[in-house]
Formats: sequence, structure tokens, C-alpha cells
Amino acid sequence: MTTATQWLATAWQEGLRRALESMAGAEATAAARFQIQIPEADAWPAWPEPLWCQLDLGLLAGAAHAGAPRPTVQALGRLISRDPELGDSECEQKFLEWINQAGAAAAETLSDRMGQRQQFLPARTAPPPATLDQAVQIDLLWQEASYSLAFLPSPQLLDILGADNLASPMSVLPPATLAVPTSNLDLLLEVELPVIVTFGRTQLPLRDVLKLSSGSIVELNRLANEPVEVLINNFVIARGEVVVVDGNYGIRVTQIVSRQERIRSIF
Repeated sequence: MTTATQWLATAWQEGLRRALESMAGAEATAAARFQIQIPEADAWPAWPEPLWCQLDLGLLAGAAHAGAPRPTVQALGRLISRDPELGDSECEQKFLEWINQAGAAAAETLSDRMGQRQQFLPARTAPPPATLDQAVQIDLLWQEASYSLAFLPSPQLLDILGADNLASPMSVLPPATLAVPTSNLDLLLEVELPVIVTFGRTQLPLRDVLKLSSGSIVELNRLANEPVEVLINNFVIARGEVVVVDGNYGIRVTQIVSRQERIRSIF
């Protein structure tokens, strides 16, 4: 397993954990544990009725694949929803929702490492990947049961990240420093910059765009309770919640990036 694959698997594992906590609640998932391992060569071909989905990263189609055997999809769908009678199709939708939320969380980590905002587009079901050479297995241990999932980053995504530029997946990378003389920075402090607040994004085929009319609803890839993002020059500098101030919308900042990242967003 390459360093880049390990690092991405760790980011994906953290995304799964955060999404699980968001959907099932912190108390219900307090005992959940994740483990990353290299699968046996014949593990996934033996999966019963596997469900695979594809995640695109912006314009990078097929940036990653995620999958699980059908019994795991059904079991996790019912556990996440806390509905033991949930139907099979609803379980699949709940599983895909979990994958989408995990992708959003993992994209935040990618954004920090790549120096610009990244966003996985909504996952869609897809045929099994042509090769599983770089795939990793992530086991979820929950309520005395073990559920195996697969995560497969594309070679293109691994090339973009560059294995030689990544630290160990279990280490915490410090923010990239940006040497800016204080005197030069002072000259910029009065410069006005456009501030963009994003509630979410999506992609639509042109045929659907042409069908839009007054009253049409466009679903975004962000849940109602997720924080919105504050961007400067397409860099995320903060996250927060929407508030109303004297009849106008505003943002209450709940999380802010490092000073170095905020300085980088100026240039």
C-alpha cells in the first residue's frame, strides 16, 4: 500500500466516522471502531451482491470508488437510521447518504492538503472498478458485529496528491507556512476582498438546467444542519451557521482556519 493510498484511506475513515456520528448520533456510535487493512486477494470477488458507488472530485471523474456487500449495506442502513424494519431500497439510500457525508468530510482534509477547495460530488451507483490493486478494506466494528467496506482511490487522484509529498497517514501535518514580511502585509490590510458564503454545490446536466423555472428546487450536496463555508479567493477561511441580523442574513463563525491559510487566501 503506497503512502498516498494510506493517507487517503485515513482521510476517508475519518470522514466515515464523522458522518456516522452525524447521522446516528454521538451516543449511539460511541463504541464504533474503524480499522484499515489490506484485503485478501479473493475477498471482494466473494462479496454477495456488492454495491459499488463512484465519487467524482470536481472535474476528476471516478476519483474514488466505495463499496460494500449487500448484507452490510442493509445492516448499516438499519443501524444508521435506527429502524430495524427499514426496507432494502431505503437501506441503500441511507448507505449512499452516509457515503456522501463521508465524502464531504474527507474533501475538507483534501482541501487543506491541496491548498484549494475540493468537493466530492454526490455518489452514484456504478459497476465494480476494473482493478482493485490500490483498494483498501475499512472494517467498522459496531454493536458486536463487523462490517467490511472498500475504498479505492483512482490512479489519477494518487498522482495529483503525489506520494512523496505526503506524510505518514497517522501524523498531523502542520499548516503550510507563508513567508510574508509584516511591513508588506500591513500595506494590504485595507484592501477589500469579496466574501462568498456557500450553502452547497451540485452539478446538473444541461437538459436539467434548461428545464429550471420559477419554483424549481435544486438539491445541494449539503445537509440542512451542516455549517456553511466562507470563502476568500476560492479558499475556505471559516465555517459557521446562518443567522438573521436586523432582517439581513449573516454568518456566525464557529470554526476558522489557521492564520497562515488566511494569509495564503489573499494571494
